[in-house]
Amino acid sequence: MAAKVLIAFATILTFVGLAVGQQELSELPEVKGYKLHCIESSGITESSAKKLAAGDPIKDPDQATKCFVQCFFQKLRLVDEKGVVLKDKLETFLTKLMDADKAKDYVKQCDIRRTNPCDTAYAVYDCYLGKKAKLF
Repeated sequence: MAAKVLIAFATILTFVGLAVGQQELSELPEVKGYKLHCIESSGITESSAKKLAAGDPIKDPDQATKCFVQCFFQKLRLVDEKGVVLKDKLETFLTKLMDADKAKDYVKQCDIRRTNPCDTAYAVYDCYLGKKAKLF
């Protein structure tokens, strides 16, 4: 099962097509390491991995799924270890994916705080997903 989860996440960033300059985010060497680390540390299920990879919303995500998102965002330095969204860094990151005004607006609209870092990260992810903005 672990192999299937790894395979599912091997495509998690590829499906989105996030461009960083001329290079796909999923092609950056450190991103592969981030994914593997976060898979292992979160214990995310194969089912949740497939849904994230497909960009499908997860109605009732388990804590492992939420913590995968938090781990990945932390590795990208979009949130800190306490789950605080680093708005300036998130805005800078988003400007690689959309125009600056839209990025700034999204950061403002998705300024969400929950009771713990994993819940916060997933709520932010879900907010962007609802806006059809893909962060993976």
